[in-house]
Amino acid sequence: MIIDWKALAPELSRPLLKGGVGKVHLLGMADAALGLAGKGGPAAALYTELGCDLLLAAWEHDCLDGNTAGQLLALHRIRPVLRPEVLAVVSAVHGSGKPENQSYLNRLLQKRETDKTFRFLEQQREKEPGALFWSSQALMVGFYEAEYDRLAAWLHADTAIPAPLKERIMGDVAFAREDFATAVFHYDRAARSLPLVTYSVRLAEAVYRAGDKPRAVALWKAAAAQRPWCINTLLRLHDVATGLDTDVRLPEGRGAALLYTWNKAEYLDRALECIAASDMDGNRVIVLDNGSTDATPDVLKAWRERMGRDRMEIVSLPLNVGAPAARNWLMQIKALADCRWVAYLDDDAMLPPDWLGRFGAAMHAYPDALAWGCKVVDHGNPMVLQAVDLHLDEGGEVLPAPERMEPYTRRFSVSDIHHQELDFGWFDYVRPCASVTGCTHMYLRETLVEHGGFDLRFSPSQYDDLEHDLRGVLHGRMPVYTGHLRVTHMKRTGKAARTDSGEFGNAYANMYKLQMKYTAAEFETMRCNDEAAGQTDLLVKLLHLDS
Repeated sequence: MIIDWKALAPELSRPLLKGGVGKVHLLGMADAALGLAGKGGPAAALYTELGCDLLLAAWEHDCLDGNTAGQLLALHRIRPVLRPEVLAVVSAVHGSGKPENQSYLNRLLQKRETDKTFRFLEQQREKEPGALFWSSQALMVGFYEAEYDRLAAWLHADTAIPAPLKERIMGDVAFAREDFATAVFHYDRAARSLPLVTYSVRLAEAVYRAGDKPRAVALWKAAAAQRPWCINTLLRLHDVATGLDTDVRLPEGRGAALLYTWNKAEYLDRALECIAASDMDGNRVIVLDNGSTDATPDVLKAWRERMGRDRMEIVSLPLNVGAPAARNWLMQIKALADCRWVAYLDDDAMLPPDWLGRFGAAMHAYPDALAWGCKVVDHGNPMVLQAVDLHLDEGGEVLPAPERMEPYTRRFSVSDIHHQELDFGWFDYVRPCASVTGCTHMYLRETLVEHGGFDLRFSPSQYDDLEHDLRGVLHGRMPVYTGHLRVTHMKRTGKAARTDSGEFGNAYANMYKLQMKYTAAEFETMRCNDEAAGQTDLLVKLLHLDS
Protein backbone atom coordinates (compact mmCIF):
# COMPACT_ATOMS: atom_id res chain seq x y z
CA MET A 1 0.00 0.00 0.00
CA ILE A 2 1.35 3.42 -1.00
CA ILE A 3 -0.04 6.52 0.72
CA ASP A 4 0.09 9.90 -1.00
CA TRP A 5 -0.74 12.10 1.96
CA LYS A 6 -1.40 15.14 -0.20
CA ALA A 7 -3.84 13.25 -2.43
CA LEU A 8 -5.87 11.56 0.31
CA ALA A 9 -9.46 12.70 0.71
CA PRO A 10 -9.86 15.06 3.69
CA GLU A 11 -12.23 12.57 5.32
CA LEU A 12 -9.18 10.34 5.78
CA SER A 13 -6.15 12.61 5.80
CA ARG A 14 -7.47 14.67 8.71
CA PRO A 15 -8.10 11.81 11.17
CA LEU A 16 -5.05 9.85 10.02
CA LEU A 17 -2.78 12.82 10.75
CA LYS A 18 -4.13 12.91 14.30
CA GLY A 19 -3.15 9.29 14.90
CA GLY A 20 -3.33 5.72 13.70
CA VAL A 21 -4.34 4.02 16.95
CA GLY A 22 -7.42 3.72 19.17
CA LYS A 23 -10.19 1.24 18.36
CA VAL A 24 -13.01 3.77 18.09
CA HIS A 25 -10.83 6.12 16.04
CA LEU A 26 -9.79 3.30 13.70
CA LEU A 27 -13.37 2.09 13.26
CA GLY A 28 -14.46 5.57 12.26
CA MET A 29 -11.67 5.83 9.68
CA ALA A 30 -12.42 2.35 8.34
CA ASP A 31 -16.04 3.35 7.79
CA ALA A 32 -14.93 6.55 6.04
CA ALA A 33 -12.49 4.70 3.77
CA LEU A 34 -14.97 2.01 2.76
CA GLY A 35 -17.59 4.69 2.16
CA LEU A 36 -15.20 6.51 -0.20
CA ALA A 37 -14.40 3.22 -1.93
CA GLY A 38 -18.10 2.67 -2.57
CA LYS A 39 -18.25 5.88 -4.59
CA GLY A 40 -15.83 4.47 -7.15
CA GLY A 41 -13.21 6.51 -8.95
CA PRO A 42 -9.48 6.05 -9.49
CA ALA A 43 -8.73 5.82 -5.75
CA ALA A 44 -11.44 3.23 -5.00
CA ALA A 45 -8.98 0.32 -4.83
CA LEU A 46 -6.72 2.19 -2.40
CA TYR A 47 -9.64 3.17 -0.17
CA THR A 48 -10.90 -0.41 -0.16
CA GLU A 49 -7.51 -1.75 0.88
CA LEU A 50 -7.11 1.01 3.44
CA GLY A 51 -10.59 0.48 4.89
CA CYS A 52 -10.02 -3.26 5.27
CA ASP A 53 -6.69 -2.74 6.99
CA LEU A 54 -8.09 -0.07 9.33
CA LEU A 55 -10.84 -2.45 10.40
CA LEU A 56 -8.32 -5.21 10.99
CA ALA A 57 -6.17 -2.81 13.02
CA ALA A 58 -9.20 -1.86 15.14
CA TRP A 59 -9.68 -5.52 16.05
CA GLU A 60 -5.97 -5.98 16.71
CA HIS A 61 -6.07 -3.18 19.29
CA ASP A 62 -8.95 -4.87 21.17
CA CYS A 63 -8.56 -8.50 20.21
CA LEU A 64 -11.31 -9.94 22.47
CA ASP A 65 -13.99 -7.60 21.15
CA GLY A 66 -16.65 -9.77 19.52
CA ASN A 67 -18.40 -6.84 17.86
CA THR A 68 -15.34 -5.74 15.90
CA ALA A 69 -14.57 -9.37 15.10
CA GLY A 70 -18.10 -9.66 13.67
CA GLN A 71 -17.60 -6.60 11.45
CA LEU A 72 -14.32 -8.04 10.23
CA LEU A 73 -15.95 -11.37 9.37
CA ALA A 74 -18.77 -9.64 7.51
CA LEU A 75 -16.23 -7.73 5.45
CA HIS A 76 -14.22 -10.90 4.84
CA ARG A 77 -17.28 -12.60 3.36
CA ILE A 78 -17.54 -9.80 0.81
CA ARG A 79 -13.81 -9.33 0.23
CA PRO A 80 -11.51 -12.03 1.66
CA VAL A 81 -8.83 -10.15 3.57
CA LEU A 82 -7.90 -12.50 6.42
CA ARG A 83 -5.24 -15.18 6.33
CA PRO A 84 -6.54 -18.60 7.40
CA GLU A 85 -4.81 -18.51 10.80
CA VAL A 86 -6.18 -15.01 11.48
CA LEU A 87 -9.65 -15.96 10.24
CA ALA A 88 -9.78 -18.89 12.67
CA VAL A 89 -8.98 -16.68 15.67
CA VAL A 90 -11.34 -13.87 14.62
CA SER A 91 -14.13 -16.45 14.15
CA ALA A 92 -13.48 -17.89 17.61
CA VAL A 93 -13.70 -14.45 19.21
CA HIS A 94 -16.91 -13.58 17.40
CA GLY A 95 -18.49 -16.94 18.18
CA SER A 96 -17.86 -16.75 21.92
CA GLY A 97 -21.05 -14.81 22.52
CA LYS A 98 -22.08 -11.78 24.54
CA PRO A 99 -24.53 -11.54 27.46
CA GLU A 100 -27.78 -9.70 26.81
CA ASN A 101 -28.05 -8.09 30.24
CA GLN A 102 -25.00 -6.11 31.33
CA SER A 103 -26.73 -3.64 33.65
CA TYR A 104 -25.17 -4.95 36.90
CA LEU A 105 -21.69 -5.00 35.37
CA ASN A 106 -22.17 -1.46 34.10
CA ARG A 107 -23.10 -0.30 37.60
CA LEU A 108 -19.95 -1.92 39.02
CA LEU A 109 -17.78 -0.34 36.33
CA GLN A 110 -19.29 3.06 37.00
CA LYS A 111 -18.51 2.78 40.71
CA ARG A 112 -14.98 1.53 40.01
CA GLU A 113 -15.19 -1.06 42.78
CA THR A 114 -12.35 -3.25 41.61
CA ASP A 115 -12.58 -6.13 44.11
CA LYS A 116 -16.32 -6.54 43.67
CA THR A 117 -16.02 -6.27 39.89
CA PHE A 118 -13.38 -9.00 39.68
CA ARG A 119 -15.39 -11.31 41.93
CA PHE A 120 -18.42 -10.84 39.71
CA LEU A 121 -16.41 -11.44 36.53
CA GLU A 122 -14.85 -14.60 37.98
CA GLN A 123 -18.33 -15.89 38.83
CA GLN A 124 -19.53 -15.21 35.30
CA ARG A 125 -16.48 -16.95 33.82
CA GLU A 126 -17.35 -20.07 35.82
CA LYS A 127 -20.96 -19.93 34.60
CA GLU A 128 -20.01 -19.23 30.97
CA PRO A 129 -16.43 -20.49 30.51
CA GLY A 130 -16.51 -19.95 26.75
CA ALA A 131 -17.71 -16.34 26.78
CA LEU A 132 -14.75 -14.08 26.03
CA PHE A 133 -16.82 -11.02 26.89
CA TRP A 134 -16.06 -11.52 30.58
CA SER A 135 -12.35 -11.85 29.80
CA SER A 136 -12.38 -8.61 27.82
CA GLN A 137 -13.98 -6.79 30.76
CA ALA A 138 -11.47 -8.28 33.20
CA LEU A 139 -8.60 -7.08 31.01
CA MET A 140 -10.05 -3.59 30.78
CA VAL A 141 -10.47 -3.28 34.55
CA GLY A 142 -7.15 -4.96 35.30
CA PHE A 143 -5.05 -2.77 33.02
CA TYR A 144 -6.69 0.51 34.01
CA GLU A 145 -6.46 -0.30 37.72
CA ALA A 146 -2.93 -1.77 37.47
CA GLU A 147 -4.12 -5.12 38.85
CA TYR A 148 -1.42 -7.12 37.10
CA ASP A 149 -1.34 -10.03 39.55
CA ARG A 150 -5.06 -10.47 39.04
CA LEU A 151 -4.61 -10.32 35.29
CA ALA A 152 -1.90 -12.97 35.39
CA ALA A 153 -4.13 -15.20 37.50
CA TRP A 154 -7.05 -14.65 35.14
CA LEU A 155 -4.97 -15.58 32.10
CA HIS A 156 -3.74 -18.72 33.86
CA ALA A 157 -7.31 -19.80 34.67
CA ASP A 158 -8.98 -18.77 31.40
CA THR A 159 -8.99 -21.63 28.89
CA ALA A 160 -11.21 -19.93 26.31
CA ILE A 161 -8.81 -17.25 25.06
CA PRO A 162 -7.13 -18.45 21.83
CA ALA A 163 -3.46 -19.21 22.44
CA PRO A 164 -1.96 -16.45 20.20
CA LEU A 165 -4.17 -13.83 21.85
CA LYS A 166 -3.22 -15.07 25.30
CA GLU A 167 0.46 -14.72 24.40
CA ARG A 168 -0.14 -11.16 23.22
CA ILE A 169 -2.01 -10.27 26.43
CA MET A 170 0.67 -11.90 28.60
CA GLY A 171 3.15 -9.71 26.74
CA ASP A 172 1.03 -6.66 27.56
CA VAL A 173 1.03 -7.57 31.26
CA ALA A 174 4.81 -7.99 31.27
CA PHE A 175 5.21 -4.69 29.41
CA ALA A 176 3.03 -2.89 31.95
CA ARG A 177 5.24 -4.32 34.69
CA GLU A 178 8.29 -3.05 32.78
CA ASP A 179 9.57 -6.61 32.45
CA PHE A 180 10.51 -6.07 28.83
CA ALA A 181 12.50 -9.27 28.34
CA THR A 182 9.42 -11.32 29.26
CA ALA A 183 7.26 -9.08 27.08
CA VAL A 184 9.57 -9.80 24.12
CA PHE A 185 9.26 -13.54 24.76
CA HIS A 186 5.45 -13.48 24.66
CA TYR A 187 5.15 -10.97 21.80
CA ASP A 188 7.55 -13.10 19.74
CA ARG A 189 5.37 -16.16 20.26
CA ALA A 190 2.21 -14.20 19.44
CA ALA A 191 3.67 -12.69 16.27
CA ARG A 192 4.89 -16.07 15.02
CA SER A 193 1.38 -17.51 15.43
CA LEU A 194 -0.50 -14.51 14.03
CA PRO A 195 1.26 -12.25 11.49
CA LEU A 196 -0.42 -9.05 12.67
CA VAL A 197 1.19 -5.63 12.33
CA THR A 198 0.11 -4.41 15.77
CA TYR A 199 1.88 -7.40 17.31
CA SER A 200 5.07 -6.49 15.44
CA VAL A 201 4.87 -2.90 16.71
CA ARG A 202 4.29 -4.10 20.29
CA LEU A 203 7.29 -6.40 19.86
CA ALA A 204 9.43 -3.57 18.46
CA GLU A 205 8.74 -1.33 21.46
CA ALA A 206 9.50 -4.12 23.94
CA VAL A 207 12.66 -5.09 22.05
CA TYR A 208 13.82 -1.47 22.05
CA ARG A 209 13.22 -1.07 25.78
CA ALA A 210 15.02 -4.35 26.39
CA GLY A 211 18.08 -2.79 24.75
CA ASP A 212 18.13 -4.12 21.16
CA LYS A 213 17.78 -0.96 19.06
CA PRO A 214 18.81 -2.46 15.67
CA ARG A 215 16.18 -5.19 15.83
CA ALA A 216 13.55 -2.70 17.02
CA VAL A 217 14.28 -0.37 14.10
CA ALA A 218 14.02 -3.29 11.66
CA LEU A 219 10.65 -4.28 13.12
CA TRP A 220 9.36 -0.71 12.97
CA LYS A 221 10.52 -0.37 9.35
CA ALA A 222 8.70 -3.55 8.38
CA ALA A 223 5.54 -2.38 10.18
CA ALA A 224 5.74 1.06 8.54
CA ALA A 225 6.03 -0.58 5.12
CA GLN A 226 2.92 -2.66 5.78
CA ARG A 227 0.95 0.20 7.34
CA PRO A 228 2.22 3.49 5.94
CA TRP A 229 -0.96 5.14 7.19
CA CYS A 230 -0.05 4.63 10.88
CA ILE A 231 1.56 7.94 11.73
CA ASN A 232 2.46 6.81 15.25
CA THR A 233 4.79 4.11 13.92
CA LEU A 234 6.31 6.50 11.36
CA LEU A 235 7.02 9.18 13.95
CA ARG A 236 8.39 6.69 16.47
CA LEU A 237 10.67 5.18 13.83
CA HIS A 238 11.94 8.60 12.79
CA ASP A 239 12.85 9.69 16.30
CA VAL A 240 14.64 6.45 17.15
CA ALA A 241 16.46 6.37 13.80
CA THR A 242 17.67 9.97 14.23
CA GLY A 243 18.45 9.74 17.94
CA LEU A 244 15.90 12.37 18.88
CA ASP A 245 14.36 9.98 21.40
CA THR A 246 17.58 9.92 23.45
CA ASP A 247 18.62 13.55 22.96
CA VAL A 248 19.01 15.39 26.26
CA ARG A 249 20.42 18.93 26.25
CA LEU A 250 19.79 21.81 28.61
CA PRO A 251 18.05 24.86 27.10
CA GLU A 252 20.27 27.73 26.07
CA GLY A 253 20.42 30.67 28.47
CA ARG A 254 19.09 31.14 31.97
CA GLY A 255 15.59 30.23 33.00
CA ALA A 256 13.24 29.46 35.85
CA ALA A 257 10.75 26.81 36.95
CA LEU A 258 7.46 28.42 37.99
CA LEU A 259 4.89 26.77 40.25
CA TYR A 260 1.67 28.01 41.78
CA THR A 261 -0.02 26.05 44.54
CA TRP A 262 -3.03 25.95 46.80
CA ASN A 263 -3.50 23.51 49.70
CA LYS A 264 -1.51 20.61 48.25
CA ALA A 265 1.28 20.50 50.81
CA GLU A 266 1.97 16.77 50.50
CA TYR A 267 2.02 16.78 46.68
CA LEU A 268 3.99 20.02 46.57
CA ASP A 269 6.65 18.55 48.85
CA ARG A 270 7.08 15.60 46.49
CA ALA A 271 7.05 17.83 43.40
CA LEU A 272 9.80 20.04 44.84
CA GLU A 273 11.78 16.95 45.77
CA CYS A 274 11.68 15.89 42.10
CA ILE A 275 12.76 19.35 40.96
CA ALA A 276 15.60 19.48 43.48
CA ALA A 277 16.83 16.06 42.31
CA SER A 278 16.79 17.05 38.64
CA ASP A 279 19.48 18.69 36.57
CA MET A 280 18.41 22.34 36.81
CA ASP A 281 21.91 23.67 36.05
CA GLY A 282 21.57 26.24 38.82
CA ASN A 283 18.36 27.80 37.41
CA ARG A 284 15.84 29.31 39.79
CA VAL A 285 12.61 27.93 41.20
CA ILE A 286 9.80 30.38 41.99
CA VAL A 287 6.66 29.26 43.81
CA LEU A 288 3.51 31.31 44.21
CA ASP A 289 1.43 30.29 47.23
CA ASN A 290 -2.19 31.04 46.38
CA GLY A 291 -3.30 31.70 49.98
CA SER A 292 -2.88 28.12 51.21
CA THR A 293 -4.31 27.30 54.65
CA ASP A 294 -2.64 23.88 55.08
CA ALA A 295 1.04 23.08 55.69
CA THR A 296 2.15 24.62 52.37
CA PRO A 297 4.01 27.60 53.97
CA ASP A 298 6.05 25.21 56.12
CA VAL A 299 6.86 23.01 53.09
CA LEU A 300 8.01 26.02 51.10
CA LYS A 301 10.11 27.37 53.96
CA ALA A 302 11.82 24.00 54.40
CA TRP A 303 12.62 23.69 50.71
CA ARG A 304 13.97 27.22 50.50
CA GLU A 305 16.35 26.36 53.31
CA ARG A 306 17.46 23.24 51.47
CA MET A 307 17.77 24.81 48.00
CA GLY A 308 19.09 28.14 49.20
CA ARG A 309 17.50 31.57 48.96
CA ASP A 310 19.49 32.36 45.83
CA ARG A 311 17.85 29.43 44.00
CA MET A 312 14.30 29.48 45.36
CA GLU A 313 11.90 32.40 45.72
CA ILE A 314 8.47 32.31 47.39
CA VAL A 315 5.59 34.63 46.57
CA SER A 316 2.77 34.50 49.14
CA LEU A 317 -0.70 35.82 48.35
CA PRO A 318 -3.49 36.25 50.93
CA LEU A 319 -6.06 34.39 48.80
CA ASN A 320 -6.44 32.08 45.84
CA VAL A 321 -6.45 34.20 42.69
CA GLY A 322 -6.92 31.20 40.38
CA ALA A 323 -4.71 29.58 37.77
CA PRO A 324 -4.76 32.24 35.00
CA ALA A 325 -3.96 35.10 37.39
CA ALA A 326 -1.25 33.04 39.12
CA ARG A 327 0.41 32.27 35.78
CA ASN A 328 0.24 35.94 34.80
CA TRP A 329 1.63 37.05 38.14
CA LEU A 330 4.55 34.66 37.82
CA MET A 331 5.42 35.74 34.28
CA GLN A 332 5.77 39.37 35.43
CA ILE A 333 8.06 38.73 38.41
CA LYS A 334 11.18 40.91 38.32
CA ALA A 335 13.45 37.94 38.97
CA LEU A 336 12.67 36.72 35.44
CA ALA A 337 14.10 39.82 33.78
CA ASP A 338 17.28 38.00 32.73
CA CYS A 339 15.57 34.70 31.89
CA ARG A 340 15.42 33.33 28.35
CA TRP A 341 12.89 30.60 29.15
CA VAL A 342 10.35 29.70 31.82
CA ALA A 343 8.69 26.39 32.65
CA TYR A 344 5.26 26.21 34.29
CA LEU A 345 5.02 23.13 36.51
CA ASP A 346 1.97 21.84 38.36
CA ASP A 347 2.32 21.33 42.09
CA ASP A 348 1.25 17.68 41.73
CA ALA A 349 3.41 16.81 38.69
CA MET A 350 6.31 14.45 39.38
CA LEU A 351 9.21 15.15 37.03
CA PRO A 352 12.02 12.80 35.95
CA PRO A 353 15.61 13.96 36.60
CA ASP A 354 16.23 14.82 32.92
CA TRP A 355 13.01 16.80 32.37
CA LEU A 356 14.79 20.06 31.57
CA GLY A 357 17.16 18.34 29.15
CA ARG A 358 14.22 16.71 27.40
CA PHE A 359 12.58 20.08 26.95
CA GLY A 360 15.90 21.47 25.74
CA ALA A 361 16.10 18.77 23.05
CA ALA A 362 12.58 19.61 21.84
CA MET A 363 13.46 23.31 21.82
CA HIS A 364 16.56 22.57 19.75
CA ALA A 365 14.55 20.48 17.25
CA TYR A 366 11.70 23.03 16.99
CA PRO A 367 13.17 26.41 17.98
CA ASP A 368 10.23 28.47 16.65
CA ALA A 369 7.49 26.76 18.65
CA LEU A 370 4.92 28.74 20.61
CA ALA A 371 5.38 26.40 23.59
CA TRP A 372 6.73 22.95 24.39
CA GLY A 373 4.74 20.30 26.25
CA CYS A 374 5.10 16.67 27.28
CA LYS A 375 3.35 13.36 27.80
CA VAL A 376 1.46 13.12 31.09
CA VAL A 377 0.45 9.80 32.66
CA ASP A 378 -1.34 8.75 35.80
CA HIS A 379 1.03 8.59 38.77
CA GLY A 380 -0.75 5.60 40.29
CA ASN A 381 -0.80 3.71 36.98
CA PRO A 382 1.66 5.11 34.44
CA MET A 383 0.11 3.00 31.67
CA VAL A 384 -2.90 5.36 31.71
CA LEU A 385 -2.37 8.37 29.47
CA GLN A 386 -3.75 11.70 30.63
CA ALA A 387 -2.36 14.05 27.96
CA VAL A 388 -0.37 13.85 24.73
CA ASP A 389 -0.32 16.02 21.60
CA LEU A 390 -3.79 17.46 21.13
CA HIS A 391 -5.31 18.21 17.74
CA LEU A 392 -8.48 19.96 16.67
CA ASP A 393 -11.57 18.24 15.35
CA GLU A 394 -14.50 19.88 13.65
CA GLY A 395 -17.46 21.02 15.74
CA GLY A 396 -21.14 20.26 15.30
CA GLU A 397 -21.67 18.10 18.38
CA VAL A 398 -24.42 19.19 20.76
CA LEU A 399 -22.97 19.13 24.27
CA PRO A 400 -25.35 18.00 27.06
CA ALA A 401 -25.76 20.70 29.67
CA PRO A 402 -25.84 20.59 33.48
CA GLU A 403 -29.07 21.36 35.28
CA ARG A 404 -30.42 24.90 34.64
CA MET A 405 -28.12 25.40 31.63
CA GLU A 406 -28.93 25.20 27.95
CA PRO A 407 -27.12 22.75 25.64
CA TYR A 408 -25.10 24.26 22.81
CA THR A 409 -23.36 23.17 19.62
CA ARG A 410 -19.60 22.89 19.79
CA ARG A 411 -17.55 24.94 17.36
CA PHE A 412 -14.60 22.59 17.84
CA SER A 413 -13.49 19.59 19.83
CA VAL A 414 -10.09 18.20 20.82
CA SER A 415 -8.76 14.78 19.87
CA ASP A 416 -9.01 12.10 22.54
CA ILE A 417 -7.28 9.17 20.85
CA HIS A 418 -4.96 8.69 23.82
CA HIS A 419 -7.95 7.85 26.03
CA GLN A 420 -8.55 4.81 23.79
CA GLU A 421 -5.05 3.43 24.37
CA LEU A 422 -2.64 2.50 27.12
CA ASP A 423 0.93 3.74 27.03
CA PHE A 424 2.63 1.15 24.86
CA GLY A 425 4.88 3.80 23.32
CA TRP A 426 2.46 4.89 20.59
CA PHE A 427 2.89 8.57 21.52
CA ASP A 428 6.66 8.62 22.05
CA TYR A 429 7.62 11.17 19.42
CA VAL A 430 8.09 14.93 18.89
CA ARG A 431 5.86 16.98 16.61
CA PRO A 432 3.79 20.17 16.36
CA CYS A 433 0.19 20.14 17.53
CA ALA A 434 -2.71 22.41 18.45
CA SER A 435 -2.19 22.26 22.20
CA VAL A 436 0.02 20.77 24.90
CA THR A 437 -0.96 20.10 28.48
CA GLY A 438 -0.73 22.93 30.99
CA CYS A 439 0.47 20.44 33.62
CA THR A 440 4.12 20.86 32.54
CA HIS A 441 5.07 23.18 29.71
CA MET A 442 7.78 25.60 28.66
CA TYR A 443 8.02 28.96 26.88
CA LEU A 444 10.66 31.35 25.71
CA ARG A 445 9.97 34.30 27.97
CA GLU A 446 10.06 36.76 25.07
CA THR A 447 7.41 34.71 23.23
CA LEU A 448 5.28 34.44 26.36
CA VAL A 449 5.29 38.21 26.94
CA GLU A 450 4.57 39.01 23.29
CA HIS A 451 1.81 36.41 23.08
CA GLY A 452 -0.01 37.88 26.07
CA GLY A 453 -1.16 36.55 29.41
CA PHE A 454 -3.62 33.84 30.30
CA ASP A 455 -7.26 34.90 30.02
CA LEU A 456 -8.75 35.71 33.44
CA ARG A 457 -12.19 34.76 32.17
CA PHE A 458 -11.14 31.14 32.65
CA SER A 459 -10.71 31.52 36.41
CA PRO A 460 -10.35 29.80 38.75
CA SER A 461 -9.07 27.10 36.36
CA GLN A 462 -9.87 24.92 33.34
CA TYR A 463 -8.99 25.61 29.70
CA ASP A 464 -6.94 28.79 30.18
CA ASP A 465 -3.89 26.88 28.93
CA LEU A 466 -5.83 25.48 25.95
CA GLU A 467 -7.09 28.94 24.99
CA HIS A 468 -3.57 30.34 25.31
CA ASP A 469 -2.30 27.75 22.81
CA LEU A 470 -5.19 28.20 20.39
CA ARG A 471 -4.62 31.95 20.33
CA GLY A 472 -1.22 31.26 18.78
CA VAL A 473 -2.47 28.49 16.47
CA LEU A 474 -4.96 30.95 14.98
CA HIS A 475 -1.97 32.89 13.65
CA GLY A 476 0.04 29.83 12.64
CA ARG A 477 2.27 29.65 15.73
CA MET A 478 2.22 26.02 16.85
CA PRO A 479 3.02 24.38 20.19
CA VAL A 480 5.31 21.34 20.05
CA TYR A 481 4.84 18.09 21.96
CA THR A 482 7.60 15.75 23.10
CA GLY A 483 6.53 12.29 24.16
CA HIS A 484 10.11 11.56 25.18
CA LEU A 485 9.44 13.46 28.39
CA ARG A 486 6.98 11.52 30.54
CA VAL A 487 5.60 13.26 33.62
CA THR A 488 3.45 11.45 36.17
CA HIS A 489 0.49 13.38 37.52
CA MET A 490 -0.86 12.82 41.02
CA LYS A 491 -4.37 13.91 40.00
CA ARG A 492 -6.01 10.78 38.72
CA THR A 493 -8.49 10.33 35.96
CA GLY A 494 -11.57 8.27 36.72
CA LYS A 495 -12.52 7.25 40.25
CA ALA A 496 -10.16 9.57 42.06
CA ALA A 497 -10.96 12.47 39.78
CA ARG A 498 -14.67 12.78 40.49
CA THR A 499 -15.71 16.37 40.86
CA ASP A 500 -18.58 18.03 42.66
CA SER A 501 -21.34 19.87 40.83
CA GLY A 502 -19.66 23.25 41.33
CA GLU A 503 -16.40 22.10 39.72
CA PHE A 504 -18.28 20.46 36.88
CA GLY A 505 -20.34 23.59 36.34
CA ASN A 506 -17.20 25.73 36.26
CA ALA A 507 -15.53 23.45 33.70
CA TYR A 508 -18.69 23.42 31.58
CA ALA A 509 -19.00 27.20 31.72
CA ASN A 510 -15.34 27.73 30.84
CA MET A 511 -15.61 25.40 27.85
CA TYR A 512 -18.64 27.38 26.72
CA LYS A 513 -16.62 30.60 27.00
CA LEU A 514 -13.85 29.05 24.92
CA GLN A 515 -16.27 27.76 22.30
CA MET A 516 -17.79 31.21 21.94
CA LYS A 517 -14.61 33.29 22.21
CA TYR A 518 -13.72 32.60 18.59
CA THR A 519 -15.96 32.33 15.54
CA ALA A 520 -16.55 29.06 13.73
CA ALA A 521 -14.43 30.42 10.88
CA GLU A 522 -11.55 31.16 13.26
CA PHE A 523 -11.71 27.64 14.68
CA GLU A 524 -11.63 26.30 11.13
CA THR A 525 -8.49 28.36 10.51
CA MET A 526 -6.94 26.87 13.65
CA ARG A 527 -7.86 23.35 12.54
CA CYS A 528 -6.39 23.94 9.07
CA ASN A 529 -3.17 25.36 10.57
CA ASP A 530 -2.90 22.32 12.85
CA GLU A 531 -3.43 19.96 9.92
CA ALA A 532 -0.97 21.79 7.68
CA ALA A 533 1.74 21.79 10.36
CA GLY A 534 1.25 18.08 11.00
CA GLN A 535 1.37 17.16 7.33
CA THR A 536 4.45 19.28 6.63
CA ASP A 537 6.24 17.77 9.62
CA LEU A 538 5.35 14.24 8.53
CA LEU A 539 6.46 14.72 4.92
CA VAL A 540 9.84 16.08 6.03
CA LYS A 541 10.34 13.06 8.29
CA LEU A 542 9.28 10.62 5.55
CA LEU A 543 11.89 12.13 3.24
CA HIS A 544 14.50 11.59 5.94
CA LEU A 545 13.45 7.97 6.43
CA ASP A 546 13.57 7.33 2.67
CA SER A 547 17.04 8.84 2.28
